[in-house]
Amino acid sequence: MTKAHALRLVQLRAAISTGETRRLRVAARLSISEMAAACGVDQSTLWRWEQGKRLPRGEHAIRYADVLDSLQAQAAVQTEDRASA
Repeated sequence: MTKAHALRLVQLRAAISTGETRRLRVAARLSISEMAAACGVDQSTLWRWEQGKRLPRGEHAIRYADVLDSLQAQAAVQTEDRASA
């Protein structure tokens, strides 16, 4: 595992513990099923991650972090658009 991957996992786990991952998913109006499909996992797995009952690992964790990064970027653009309107 590279340092970059390790850092992303630390950030991801911090986001899970604060509820940020669920907040991003809900703000994007994605169901657990849709988010799970984007991450390549079962919806029960994603639910356990959001609840902090399990921690994502390996390739699925990186994929989850990628999806969350996209949602975060999308939310930032929407916030900018509202501010400039």
